[in-house]
Amino acid sequence: MLRKIMEGCVRLRKDGNTITLLNRKRSLPELFISYLKNNGLPYAMEKTFKYLNPRNIRQEYLEIMGILDGKHAYTGPSFIQIDITNDCNNDCIGCWCNSPLLGDRRLPPKIKSQSLPISLIKSFLDEAAGMGAKEIYYAGGGEPFMHPHIMEVLEYTKKKGLICYVNTNFTLIDREKVKRLVDLGLDHMTVSVWAGTAQTYRETHPNKSEETFLRIKDTLRYLNSLKTSIRKPYIKVYHVISSINYKEILEMVDFALDTDSESLEFTVIDTIPGATDKLLLNKDEAEETVRKCDILRSKMNNGEFRKKLEILNFDHFYRRISSSFAEKGQYDKGLLDELPCYVGWTFARILADGNVNSCLKSHRFPVGNIYNQKFLKIWNSPKQIEFRKNALDPKEGNPFFKLIGNDPGLKLGCYKSCDDIGRNLYMRSKVSSLDSPKKFLLKNLTRYFNLRRFYAGV
Repeated sequence: MLRKIMEGCVRLRKDGNTITLLNRKRSLPELFISYLKNNGLPYAMEKTFKYLNPRNIRQEYLEIMGILDGKHAYTGPSFIQIDITNDCNNDCIGCWCNSPLLGDRRLPPKIKSQSLPISLIKSFLDEAAGMGAKEIYYAGGGEPFMHPHIMEVLEYTKKKGLICYVNTNFTLIDREKVKRLVDLGLDHMTVSVWAGTAQTYRETHPNKSEETFLRIKDTLRYLNSLKTSIRKPYIKVYHVISSINYKEILEMVDFALDTDSESLEFTVIDTIPGATDKLLLNKDEAEETVRKCDILRSKMNNGEFRKKLEILNFDHFYRRISSSFAEKGQYDKGLLDELPCYVGWTFARILADGNVNSCLKSHRFPVGNIYNQKFLKIWNSPKQIEFRKNALDPKEGNPFFKLIGNDPGLKLGCYKSCDDIGRNLYMRSKVSSLDSPKKFLLKNLTRYFNLRRFYAGV
């Protein structure tokens, strides 16, 4: 029986050929049985792991092995968000930290002033790269360009060979910084605008002016004019849609086209009860937004934006604003009830106070702190394992999920616009694509794979 299962594993390669090892062809089952007879099961499993599609094992299989294990991770997160500062020069109307609608719930000055020191950021990047991280995203409760060493941080990130993203309000970027960003090869910038016109920009950013909007537009156009054929940094203009700006969907598209930006994304607003929830779309506003999106979809289908502008995750946004739960801001209710969460194996967020979060909205459930402990230890700590086990089977009645998001009164906080749906859908497709022999082998390899290697950072 075991031989038949192992024979199925030979089909790991698309051409179906046996794997060439030690200058002669031997099938994977033959190799396994040989090791099993001569060296025992643990050694056979270890060797099989070593030769199983060796070029892709770290990228393709180690995350899946962790998911099949159900608790431990066998590689570090491939994508990490770092909130390098809580400080921000904007008061975006829908912000969880600085919106004037929050009143005395706004971020206190002491917390707002928190920033990660450059030495800690660099040591963390060294560790993350060694654990297999591929992409670093600078964003969070503060504006990254408020950090006094932001350019040094970005330069060091690129020096480590990591793909680098920055989410910015773009108000602190002048032409000198633009040249430096292009020269250092920054990969991606998300420019948060929330408006298609100067007047609406002022309404969504109460401490800014219409002139700020025009300056952003001019500087963004200048940045895009400097880029070579490589087109770095790739620009995404980002809009959080609320009751203030929903009428400007088409004008937001015009802004992206006018600035020669590569892409555009809309998202729904995630509100805080008794404060920013007045920004939710009511039924009529949601219906009007859907109508504008239908016009936009027609333009997309007619090829009007082809090779000019990519509108990212449009179907995802459309589903959310069309949801029967949209008026309550629970856009993802229904979808998440049947979707396991794999983010505990693929992602981590580091806050400006050093706390480590397992997902973008688990700030009320930190699993460790990089001031106190190496991230390598936090990554497979008891709290991180607890998160993984709960997230694999999300249930509305599980009290754990009341800790997720900004609404403690919600039974499953993930309903309010989960930020990790794309990553979870992608990982589910990878796990689902495994045939039975491959799944059997990967699951059993977790029993014999030497965890101490990963704990040691090898």
